[in-house]
Amino acid sequence: MYKIGVFDSGVGGLTVLKEIEALLPNSHIIYFADNVNSPYGDKTGDEITKLCIRIAYFLTMRNVDAIVIACNTATAAAFETLKKKFNVPIIGVIEPGVRTALKASKNGDISVIGTLATMNLNAYKKTFFALAGEKIKITQRGCKLLCPMIENGWIDKYTSYFTDEILRLYLEGISENSDTLILGCTHYPLIKDDIRKFFTKTIIDPAHETALELLHSLKNTEPKNKNIKPLVQFIVSGEINNFRKIAEKFLKRDISNIIKMDISY
Repeated sequence: MYKIGVFDSGVGGLTVLKEIEALLPNSHIIYFADNVNSPYGDKTGDEITKLCIRIAYFLTMRNVDAIVIACNTATAAAFETLKKKFNVPIIGVIEPGVRTALKASKNGDISVIGTLATMNLNAYKKTFFALAGEKIKITQRGCKLLCPMIENGWIDKYTSYFTDEILRLYLEGISENSDTLILGCTHYPLIKDDIRKFFTKTIIDPAHETALELLHSLKNTEPKNKNIKPLVQFIVSGEINNFRKIAEKFLKRDISNIIKMDISY
């Protein structure tokens, strides 16, 4: 029975949580949504790293066996720091997404959409070049509006025409030769059907590969917690109601075990 900490700036990490639940159904999962500080994509790398250290400390104090950074921006900014600072497996979402895209692409022309911070930190380019060299062509598009819009309800709050025009604006800059698009923000799979209207080739959601990497990391790890029950506990740093509404819609179940907690100590 593993106890797993998962965190994101809000609802986006639910896409990763869903995959972890499917692969490790008997686990106890603490999902922390730092929605009081969302969006991370507008912050500096140092600001994001400080928030991530605080959250990782909060989770390790709850004796987790591993921590999943279910956020591309947080992975880009803080992954290496958290690996050095905390003595539990730390799983990010960027490398799993890159590996999946490399397998999927037929022509090596790959595009990535994500927050401005993720794009500015160049974590995807660095990872692609580390794994495949400079033979891969990478197009990056920073999408400032998507994460906050999704966090605030997307379809429920904004008209279809408006959302389509925003997506058209962001996706029209992608090369016509790109045969693969990585959703470089864990919020974006929540609007994958909308994105498919403007990119009809292969779309990569790194969530499943991230869950597989977690499973692999835990294979030779002795669980710290022997007698805990399978459970997903939701903790948010900001408002609860909108988070619950989106989470219930995506996970297709009622969520009652959700609490608000200030960890800014």
